[in-house]
Amino acid sequence: MVRFCTVFLVALNFTCLAFGQAGPDTLTAHRQFGTAWQQGISTSNQVVPASRQTPIGLELTYSQVSLRRRAWENCRCFAQVGGYVNYLTFRNPIPLGRTAGAGLFFEPLINYSRRLYYSVRVLAGLTYLTRVYDPVSNPTNDHFSMPVSALIGSGFTAHYRLTQQWNLTLGAIYNHISNAGTRLPNQGMNIPIVAVGAQYQLSPAVLPDTREWGRAPLGRRWMSRALLMGSIRVLPKTDKKPEMALPVFGLNVVGGYRITRNHAFSAGFELVDDHYFKEQVITWTRGRVTDARQATVLAGYEFWQGRFIFTAHHGWNLIRPIRYKPATYQRYNLLYQFPNRITAGMSVKAYGDNTKGFSVVAGYTL
Repeated sequence: MVRFCTVFLVALNFTCLAFGQAGPDTLTAHRQFGTAWQQGISTSNQVVPASRQTPIGLELTYSQVSLRRRAWENCRCFAQVGGYVNYLTFRNPIPLGRTAGAGLFFEPLINYSRRLYYSVRVLAGLTYLTRVYDPVSNPTNDHFSMPVSALIGSGFTAHYRLTQQWNLTLGAIYNHISNAGTRLPNQGMNIPIVAVGAQYQLSPAVLPDTREWGRAPLGRRWMSRALLMGSIRVLPKTDKKPEMALPVFGLNVVGGYRITRNHAFSAGFELVDDHYFKEQVITWTRGRVTDARQATVLAGYEFWQGRFIFTAHHGWNLIRPIRYKPATYQRYNLLYQFPNRITAGMSVKAYGDNTKGFSVVAGYTL
């Protein structure tokens, strides 16, 4: 998860270099369908029986490219925005089984005016797993413990234009399946893939010449944002307690300064009432400590790409339970700001490479 946040930031930093020669009458959305055969390039040897073959799968996509100036200003690029459905077999049916899922992707285009052009994709969705951890029937599968988990990924694709409507594609994709610590065990699985496919465009399209549009001035440099956070984490069954699904609530408030249109620094605080950790503390202290609420100071960096916002903050716990360790953590948010400034997205809490749960967040940005 932490590696993906880094990959996401790098992907969105690519400058989109697409220029064309089109007039106002061509500004309808450019739509396309795609399909790709996916070949995994690594196996899992941490299950019994060990995997001897790499995963294979199929992906279907639908996307559109808005050619209007407002859409271009959202990310300073033309981008394919759409959805996907996929199917993947790990080719090890006893411990790992298969997975099928769907989600959304955002894919800026590079050098689109040429016959050979490129794109950088980030995606997120849900996936259904046919085989997950079970202490009796599947004890070695510590990759997955929930039938429905999250799939996130990034990729780089080369497109070769055969005709005005048909493209061939060759891509490298890095996917990760995880439940972000919602239920243990949760090692997750990284799935590097080579994808070969084709794309059909419903109608030929030529992109406007963005050199005439210029850059809109950055009117507001100081910003502030308040987000409500909520999630569920599952505490494993023990000899004394059954498995419990427990809520985690929080409030995240930050303020910051945008150095440029894309880069900002921010700081603030976070209040969290973690009932999952509260049950752990009660067990560790044999009931002597029952308050697991936390107050944390945050400071970090934000990357703004149009309406998309990626934040990475380091947190220092000022108020925490007596056995709460470590005293610091990282908070990563992937947000979308609507025109009315309502902001929503996903948040991940981590200690280094150890993910400690994800949350749905919603709030307001000024």
